[in-house]
Amino acid sequence: VVGAGADAVTPTLDMRLRLEMRRQHGGFRQGYFGPDYELARFKGAGPEGVPLAESPFPDGYSAHGEAEVGWDAVRYGGLSKHLKLSLGAEAFSWGRFDVDGRVAVQLFARSLEVALKGLGMGMGQPGARYLGSAEVRWRLLGGKLYAMGTGGTLLFPTPEGTLRPGAFASVGLGVDNAR
Repeated sequence: VVGAGADAVTPTLDMRLRLEMRRQHGGFRQGYFGPDYELARFKGAGPEGVPLAESPFPDGYSAHGEAEVGWDAVRYGGLSKHLKLSLGAEAFSWGRFDVDGRVAVQLFARSLEVALKGLGMGMGQPGARYLGSAEVRWRLLGGKLYAMGTGGTLLFPTPEGTLRPGAFASVGLGVDNAR
């Protein structure tokens, strides 16, 4: 692995960028424990249709990049940001592409947060998988109480070793003592 990174921090911007060039060979896999690992224990992304531990991994190279950007228009600082973006992607020399990202925006004096998440594993290969979700969080009573709703797609492992697509939705209430 060889790579470079850059960080920039100002009162309104927090940015981290990473880029790596990776050599893959002899069954060694960079990022073996990634966002898709739990599903891949049952069935890996790609044409083989077998669990990750049994899946061949071609010799080759990859380019991996990560970006995390938080923007705060009014200099509140800390973990709360008006806009927060995180994105990781890896392109392999044999045609596979993986991406995982999330974007969140806070509105109405940070009382409402809307987030979108997406994951694509094995893109460019047969058997690629895509997952997406959205979350809405509304803070009440000065931020001490919040209501939230989330929904999206998911995959269920079956006894036959395949993954069955599904969807989920949930709502809830919570208390945040940290605010």
